[in-house]
Amino acid sequence: MMKVTKENTMHKLTCSFFITYLILGIYVLGVAVSTPFISILVDTSNGQPTIIRSYYSEWAQQQQIEQGDIILTINHQAMTGFKASQQNVYISSANELSIVKPDGTVHEIKVKHRDLPEEFYLHIVFPLLYFVLCFSVALYLWKRNKDNFITQLLMLFLLTCSLAYTSIGASSRGNLIGMIVNGVCIVLCLVLIIHFLQQYYRLLHIKWTYFNTKWLYAMPLIVIPLCYGTEMIVPQFRSITPMVTLSLFALLVLYAMYILLSSYLRTRLAKIKLIGISCIIPFLPFLLLYVVPEILSSRAFIRPEISILFILFIPFSFIFIQVNERLFDIEYQLSRFRYYTSIAFFSSLIITILLALLMIEQLSIAMLLVIFIVVFIGFIASFYIKEQLDFNHRKIIFSSSGDYVHNLYASVNRISKAKNQQDLLASLKNEITEKLGTTAFTLETTNEAISLSRGEIRIENQMTQLLIHDTVDEKVLIRIRHTLQKEELLWLELLALYVSMFIDNLKLIEDLIRDIQHMKDTNNAQLPWLDKLLWNIVEKEKSILAQELHDTILQEQLHLARELDVIASSPKIEERKILAIREQLLNATKDLREYCENLSPPLLDTFGLDMALKKFVQKVKIRADFLLYTQIDRFQFQDATLHLVVYRLVQELLNNAIKHADASKVSLKLLAVNNGFVLQYDDNGIGCNIDDLMQSSASMGINGIRERVRAFNGDMTITSKPNEGMHINIEIQEECEELCK
Repeated sequence: MMKVTKENTMHKLTCSFFITYLILGIYVLGVAVSTPFISILVDTSNGQPTIIRSYYSEWAQQQQIEQGDIILTINHQAMTGFKASQQNVYISSANELSIVKPDGTVHEIKVKHRDLPEEFYLHIVFPLLYFVLCFSVALYLWKRNKDNFITQLLMLFLLTCSLAYTSIGASSRGNLIGMIVNGVCIVLCLVLIIHFLQQYYRLLHIKWTYFNTKWLYAMPLIVIPLCYGTEMIVPQFRSITPMVTLSLFALLVLYAMYILLSSYLRTRLAKIKLIGISCIIPFLPFLLLYVVPEILSSRAFIRPEISILFILFIPFSFIFIQVNERLFDIEYQLSRFRYYTSIAFFSSLIITILLALLMIEQLSIAMLLVIFIVVFIGFIASFYIKEQLDFNHRKIIFSSSGDYVHNLYASVNRISKAKNQQDLLASLKNEITEKLGTTAFTLETTNEAISLSRGEIRIENQMTQLLIHDTVDEKVLIRIRHTLQKEELLWLELLALYVSMFIDNLKLIEDLIRDIQHMKDTNNAQLPWLDKLLWNIVEKEKSILAQELHDTILQEQLHLARELDVIASSPKIEERKILAIREQLLNATKDLREYCENLSPPLLDTFGLDMALKKFVQKVKIRADFLLYTQIDRFQFQDATLHLVVYRLVQELLNNAIKHADASKVSLKLLAVNNGFVLQYDDNGIGCNIDDLMQSSASMGINGIRERVRAFNGDMTITSKPNEGMHINIEIQEECEELCK
């Protein structure tokens, strides 16, 4: 009940965050849309606002606004009441201006957004797009992981970044709410990312040796609002508030970089590197080009709305990270990202230089920078979209007869399902016909002498010959009555190598079956090699168990014996020590009981398979950090060993899920079918490449499952891709030949 209440509270808070984001975002965008930003510097020392310069010089020239002109009215309101001490004042925004020329001429000017394209894009278009994009990404994150606190922090970080950028227009126009939103969010977003790092490090079991993040929330939620509150009482404080905000921002950026750098040097985890690249690096241009110069000399290199443009990378990096739902396979992803960014950078640079040369008088440096960033992001997005389209429609873009090596794995996988040499050669014929697109070939089995070595290809008179298999008894030869291309020859040579190994293995299996059949025909007389094999297996299992008991329980018992010796020699026996030894004995007994249950589940023989599986599932739910959904039918097999097989399969699958899957949800269905069962396992974990799985430590458990299934003539299929979880389907039919007769 408490869990449901907590989830409901979290959902309500999240909804309130989204509503607050929409209200504030729409408001600050509305302020920017309502009044164009003009940024005119005036001198009011003589009581009249005399124009010194205009930031948008081209617009000022078009409107005949010159240095020395006096502003009479802004939006039909007179410009009066200036003190003599006020020298430089910025007129930030206006819809209409009335100015007086030195000759006394009054000039009326209507200010429109379309006349100020740089202001229109930097204060309205880009913030609006960023606002919508961040809202969409945050909503996507929330729907994918509603109850994950770490995801909630990432979502809030993204929304505060968006508000910090979106409110630039309203803040530049002197709107009080816009300034407060901008100041609070620009500091709060960094506190949130540091809080995320603290929670994420806990998930990765990395020791947090830094400040507790909860104290940092005082900066954006207390210090910044206090500064703006002080401004209302002491107007002179208005020049201090921006410095306080920028100083806190710089301090938090450097602190976050210190956390990431020190923890990366300590752990060398690529995941930490990715977080730094995606969430902290985009703030550096704003820090170095605007914040630091503004703090040190009050003269920034570049305007804030231009230098902050690099945070446009943040939502794209969030999409890139969440793609796989987790931070995984980072080195591959980073190498691909570096490759795409290098191509995009030089392509964007060339396009920007060409535009600068063609429109040298119309485009300012700021607009060229904006164009470069937009084109750069567009190129990267296009590369990723193209990659996904190529992957989804590869069969259309690349014909099956043109990508031979790519299809080799699929061909080998299909051929490997053959159960005898005849089926194997028939599958080989089908693959050659389909992939090479020809029927002008023969697949011959002969015992005649052939002047070719195994795997050798010979091309004579437009005839391609390849010897697949070569023994004393028989030789398998392919003759193709036309020449092949290099890619086709490579595909055929590699496939023939696999087929040759399959034939060798089939021969060994056939010999083994004949030996076993001979043993059965001779009144079950044991074969020496089989006795030796079984004896070695039993001894190996005994050795493993002995080593496990020696390293755990036996060492514990020896330690307790020494403790008892000390107590026995002591003149006074302390009850506390006796109770501590008793507790250790109970723990050792518990461990020993678990060993016994794993070796031979007691419930399986006493209460049956159903009760044993329920008990085991309950233990897994206590141990595991994922949600486990199970559906288990009742079974009654004629072969009693199948009960143990089912139990072991479920045991191996769930133990692998605990150790390797890194999943939040696992589903296991054990369904009864005619004369057998189907076991379906699914998780939403990190998944894997099937080829890589066979090289990892997890392959020991998977191979154990595979061997059990093969021993009972069952079928097992594994489907998995990185970031897409794992799906395993096992089907075993009970052999009931005597019963069926």
